[in-house]
Amino acid sequence: MPGTTWNVWRHTLVRSAGFPADGVAAFCAPELARTVDRYLEDADEAARVDTAFADAMTRLGRAVHDVCADPLFRQAVTWQNPGALSSVAGVLRDGPAARRNERRRRREEIVAKYWQRYCTKNDTIGFFGPMCWSTVDNGGPRLEVRHGPALVRDTAVHFEWWALDALAAHLATDERLRPWLPVARQPQLRLDGRRLVWPNRPPQDLPAGAAELVARCDGRRRAGELAAGLTAAGTFRRPADVYAQLDELAAAGILRLGFDLPMDLGAERLLREQLDGIGDAEAREWALATMDRLCDARDAVAAADGPDELANSMAVLEDTFTRITGQDARRRPGETYAGRTLCHLDSVRDLDVTVGGDVLARLAGLAPLLQSARWLSAGIAAAYTAALTELYRELAADAGGAEVPLRELWFMAQALVFGDERPADPVVADFLRRWTAVLGLEDVGPGTAELRFTAEELGARAAEAFPADRPGWSEARVHSPDVHLCATDAEALARGDYTLVLGELHIASAAFDTQFFALGHPAPQVLREALAADLPDSRVRLLLPHDWPRHCSRNAYWMNGPHDVELGFVPAPGADPDRLVPVTALTVTDTPDGLVARAEDGRQWPILEVFANMLGLQAFDTWKLAGADGHTPRITVDDLVLVRRTWRSTIGAGGLADVTGEQQRFVAARRWRRAEDMPEQVYVRVATDIKPQFVDFTSPVYVRLLCTMLRGARAKGGDDVEVIVTEALPTAEHAWLADGQGRRYSSELRLQIIDPEPPGRP
Repeated sequence: MPGTTWNVWRHTLVRSAGFPADGVAAFCAPELARTVDRYLEDADEAARVDTAFADAMTRLGRAVHDVCADPLFRQAVTWQNPGALSSVAGVLRDGPAARRNERRRRREEIVAKYWQRYCTKNDTIGFFGPMCWSTVDNGGPRLEVRHGPALVRDTAVHFEWWALDALAAHLATDERLRPWLPVARQPQLRLDGRRLVWPNRPPQDLPAGAAELVARCDGRRRAGELAAGLTAAGTFRRPADVYAQLDELAAAGILRLGFDLPMDLGAERLLREQLDGIGDAEAREWALATMDRLCDARDAVAAADGPDELANSMAVLEDTFTRITGQDARRRPGETYAGRTLCHLDSVRDLDVTVGGDVLARLAGLAPLLQSARWLSAGIAAAYTAALTELYRELAADAGGAEVPLRELWFMAQALVFGDERPADPVVADFLRRWTAVLGLEDVGPGTAELRFTAEELGARAAEAFPADRPGWSEARVHSPDVHLCATDAEALARGDYTLVLGELHIASAAFDTQFFALGHPAPQVLREALAADLPDSRVRLLLPHDWPRHCSRNAYWMNGPHDVELGFVPAPGADPDRLVPVTALTVTDTPDGLVARAEDGRQWPILEVFANMLGLQAFDTWKLAGADGHTPRITVDDLVLVRRTWRSTIGAGGLADVTGEQQRFVAARRWRRAEDMPEQVYVRVATDIKPQFVDFTSPVYVRLLCTMLRGARAKGGDDVEVIVTEALPTAEHAWLADGQGRRYSSELRLQIIDPEPPGRP
């Protein structure tokens, strides 16, 4: 970034919505809102409110019906949640003037919930959230945009991992395939002679034959090869004895017996490769034909034209899956990051973008925040170094030696990462307190809407408040901001008539290291090589279990460097034998440079690198918490909005969860907005949910969605659940990204910024 020491990657992502930004206005009633506002000043206007509300409901009924009649909307809902189609169909069946009852209102809410997401959220999923890769040219124009004739240039439809895992498990039940099943030790286990070392229980002495079998299970051999080798060696009398031992060891959680698939987007290819390697021609053809049945049904889904054909193709796919596997074709309804259906769609927008030097120059306002992120990671590193060192010394004293098995330290350290009193918590609290002081929020009057700083002024304050020369660990060098460009159109951007808005900052996170982002890049290997150049030392990546929170095949790590390893710490699918290091295979020692974890082959890693993935979780979303209690004004640094205007309260304090009746809720919401001086369009998040929800206070149905969300959160956590309201910035009038027909869309740039300094020793 010009004028700073921070480096921006030449590769950036444009993330966008798939429906025009002004679409949300279809459900709004600004005249009704003005009528209610007059009523709030003069109670004699009550009769006018009744009439205006009835008129608005009539218009809403037509608008909801029109949206449901849009084939693209129905297609988007079909991809995302086929179960919601019944509500869409009900609206179409009942017509635009249907009688308003609870069922109709619930259907309207469902439609509005999806519609606001498709028009306002830059979620990368389906054609309703397409992305494209762009490049940074420091000497180029501010922003060069070339859009094609279509919305989407390329698509890919992938199976969810759990669907492929179910298929693999079904195939493994066929006796003909038994000799061809891959076998591997569970990734967290180490075999030392006949002694099997577990991470969280005493070592287990295995019988000689079982130990020899486990020793040969390296993830590269198949059951038949093992049976032949062990019977030839005289370890077992018959192949049947080997198979019986394999079953016993698998049931005991020692071995993984079957087609073991990594939880990433390469799982389908790997399963086919494993099936291709079956030596029995008849069994191989049967297995491949079974897989082809499912893949053909998936391909028909990918090729479907229009919502009805898509729904029919999905029904065929679900029926095929259930017939083959005997399992349900949907799972975990209502959950986020759940991969609820059998397959998902990712899309590349028909767009080419080049980001020029002027945009980079305006990003200089991020430098104070990036300096504080460096301080935060260094502080977290120091806190965990102290805590881990204390644990190490306790374990070393108990053992009477300088070497401590990592498995013991790892087990005891889980409370430090996931417990109620984490070493990171005081650091994060101090980070937020310091930002409150840097911004002077304690001295801001209640009616202040905006605070403005120059980058030089805020940079000086941040340098004093957040002194840190180096980040805390290797990946803490990488930060991933989402930046919005606020401009009326591309021409305004070209003139320099625009403002930048920081959406989110993912601290200590290489956000591009998310596998589905590789789609659409002309040379994904270039991205992998670029990250390896920025982070050249060996990294320790966690081999995550299938049920790890928010983990799915789409967001798997994929930018692994040539020296990176994966740490097996619990049973998990798809270990790479060439990179796997079990947690039981490492010991921890104290050196002049601090604690290090060592492998038997001499490789070693600083202890913080072993815990790096978990440390990143402590810092990842910290900037979201910045601001004062109650109201935080907008914070602008030169041409960059660093913090949107924000209101923090509780469900009980807001009072909306107690109001009944849709007209009464709308009036109460208008009163609340007015009292808090909120804009008409905001995003609202409750502490019990992951994602925020768009709200336009001029829309009765968006207000109903808000009240429904608040009541649901109160049912989970009571009246004290926090409610965070953030101004919607940019809004539809700031949507510069257009398609070939001139329709404009919400969008953002996702960047990766590199700290020029290597990690330091806490």
